[in-house]
Amino acid sequence: MKQKTKTTKNKKSTKTTSFKTLINEKNKIIKELNKDIESLKDKNVKLLAEFDNFQRRSFNEKEASRKYQGIDIVKDLLPAFDDINRALKYESADNESIFKAMQLIHSKIEKILENYSIIKIKSLGEDFDPTLHQALLEQESDSAEEGKVIEESESGYKYHDRIIRHAKVVVSKGKP
Repeated sequence: MKQKTKTTKNKKSTKTTSFKTLINEKNKIIKELNKDIESLKDKNVKLLAEFDNFQRRSFNEKEASRKYQGIDIVKDLLPAFDDINRALKYESADNESIFKAMQLIHSKIEKILENYSIIKIKSLGEDFDPTLHQALLEQESDSAEEGKVIEESESGYKYHDRIIRHAKVVVSKGKP
């Protein structure tokens, strides 16, 4: 009988040891999983902070781009303004030389605008188009048929396919 109790005690002892080992292993696994969870949480916080910084940088870059987007055209226009200033300095110049200087400056500015895809809208002799023109008034005309542009008060301009400014025009009513 004593042997049976010893064997039973050994079995109980082995089961207890086995159970404790199992609990210890599971506790180790739980600790490792908790460490992994903490690591992932930390990684997530860092990624969120990095994304927030990225958004802030992107916004600041867009703002700077918008703020200084016209700097290239201004740099290109400055020589034309210098030409205007030089022309204005010569009080003794005759009307013809001033007119020629203004024509040169005008062509220089038009060339700069074309380089930036800013195109002048052709109006004179064209059909009135409310998407391109703004009618200032209608006027009777012997030489132009009804609905044609007979005079341009201010030129209109397009930037690629977008209207920057409508041409201000006088439209023919037709013959009196």
